[in-house]
Amino acid sequence: MPLVTFKNISREYVGRWVLKNLNFELNANRKVGLIGPNGSGKTTILRILCGQEQSNEGTVTLAPDTRIGYVPQHIEFDTELTVSDYLLREHHHLKADLRDKEAAIANCAPAQMNQLLHQYQTARDLYDRSGGDHFEPRAQALLDSLGLAGRQDQKVNQLSGGEQNVLSMANALIGDPNLLVLDEPGNHLDYLGLAWLDDFLQRFRGAVLIVSHNRYLLDRIADGILELDNSQTNYYPGNYSAYRQIRAERIKAQHAQYKAYQQRIAHLEALVQKFADIAQGHASSQSWGKRLRARRSQLEREKANAVEKPTAQRNKISANFQSDPTRADIALQIKNYSKAFDELELFDNVELQIGGGERWALVGPNGCGKTTLLRDIVKLGRWEHPIIRIGPSLTIGYCDQQQEVLDSENTVFDELLAIPDTTNEQVLGILARFLFKDEEVHKPIGKLSGGERNRLQLARLMLLKPNFLILDEPTNHLDIPTREAVEEALAEFKGTLLTVSHDRYFLDKIIDHVAEVANKKLQSYPGNFTSYWNSAQKEHSGITGRISSRGRTRQQSQQEKPKTAGHAWKQRKAHAAAQRKSEKTRELLEQQIHDSENEKNSLENQIAQAFTNGDNQLGHELSTKLQQLTKQLESLYESWLKLEQSYD
Repeated sequence: MPLVTFKNISREYVGRWVLKNLNFELNANRKVGLIGPNGSGKTTILRILCGQEQSNEGTVTLAPDTRIGYVPQHIEFDTELTVSDYLLREHHHLKADLRDKEAAIANCAPAQMNQLLHQYQTARDLYDRSGGDHFEPRAQALLDSLGLAGRQDQKVNQLSGGEQNVLSMANALIGDPNLLVLDEPGNHLDYLGLAWLDDFLQRFRGAVLIVSHNRYLLDRIADGILELDNSQTNYYPGNYSAYRQIRAERIKAQHAQYKAYQQRIAHLEALVQKFADIAQGHASSQSWGKRLRARRSQLEREKANAVEKPTAQRNKISANFQSDPTRADIALQIKNYSKAFDELELFDNVELQIGGGERWALVGPNGCGKTTLLRDIVKLGRWEHPIIRIGPSLTIGYCDQQQEVLDSENTVFDELLAIPDTTNEQVLGILARFLFKDEEVHKPIGKLSGGERNRLQLARLMLLKPNFLILDEPTNHLDIPTREAVEEALAEFKGTLLTVSHDRYFLDKIIDHVAEVANKKLQSYPGNFTSYWNSAQKEHSGITGRISSRGRTRQQSQQEKPKTAGHAWKQRKAHAAAQRKSEKTRELLEQQIHDSENEKNSLENQIAQAFTNGDNQLGHELSTKLQQLTKQLESLYESWLKLEQSYD
């Protein structure tokens, strides 16, 4: 019996069917990757499965004793909760209810005893099924195993984004689920965290339904791929690479069938026309009229049964980063580069040399300074610079992780038209290739999603035609078809490339050297990311990325205090604490900005719908609310900007 069955599920949003008569099954102990273009309805499927949304039509059936653990893409935490409170909040509720029932029994009249005993037994059964008195020790053991030991009294909002992801995973696991439902669980995880996630999911004993754009992860853990396209699902056995091969073969076969049907239809149409001409010349003969009607019926049947023309790629950009081959022997040369923010030292006398035409990845854990180094290369790099030298014949094209190269006040169209020597036709052509069409080209950049901003940055690079690309997380927020289009374009790029990315599949496709940030230095490795990973594992014991081992390492480093704990050490400790507090404040601001932007987009849609429906009063009320929210958002951005400037 399947663990989960979706039968004829349909879901509508504002007059658009996101899901239509969708059917699929998920069996016990299977690990299935759910993929599809952004906006196709993947998260909607997960939310319907977990009971957080209702379908308009159809039924979802769960097998008896199905226990679901859900990790949403966007995690909302009560900022006042501690780590322990967050994990135990439901248990505390059940425990308090049990104590209330016990107190009621102790003080009740004899006539109420039977009724209260029944209520108590119901509460007790629920408490025991959730883990009972063993729940709190289990929660502590789970925190320890996931690398959050000793953090149970820390506020949730003081955790990093990756640690919050791990905490959300712990929350999903604490109920001992036999089905894990994961929506982009790799968000905010660095390459070590992704290695831990890979390891954990491979060892998990239960079923998994995971939405992810991380193709390497899907290759490692998935034994089936569920593709969502045009409101329907298609199941492919095997991992992501197997899915690509099977899908390509299906499309090839469908092309052959389509061509054969079109030839048959063309033949029948010619035959019908011929019979029509003969029948017209033999109007008195009923036999030719009968033959004509038979052929016409046959033609209609063939048209009705004809195979649709297959579309190999949907919602896929068409990129081409044209560039002349790099003539410089040295594209980038770094000597004696150091970088620190007060007492926080990121790099100490770093050296690196990249030859013309080489393709490098800069890797390292979150917070090690990768983005800082890229920004300094873009800002300071020139041939005459004493520390960061850029080949004199090279032109840099920069894709920023925070997308700050874009002017939020510009429209999509104006941003590209501002590039010298570009025409309206060129801009519209490039934007169409990056899936910006119709009214979208006049949309303000400030209202674009993260994926749309990244597409616009890449479109901008196509117009600039640089021969040295510096890309900071260029595939962030992009769906799989778009990532693959970017990979194909970069594979054809003839210039020099330096990129930061946690997408291992992407890196294995496009780079031939790796520079690892470790201990404030850069260690170089030839080959792609997998080659580097294998070499690094041999050189550094424990580079498994498992959260449990990383947690122990963190605890050990916290316990290793300087032998001379004097005033200077106390100052450094205080500064480090202030730095952490500042970083947490920034993360909180960014989350508030993200939530406010989502609320703003929702309000704008509601206002448009209200005026469309003729409800002017509601439209004006929502407009007032939107103005207040816009002012609040501007205040948040000002606070964030001040905090960012304090890092400079």
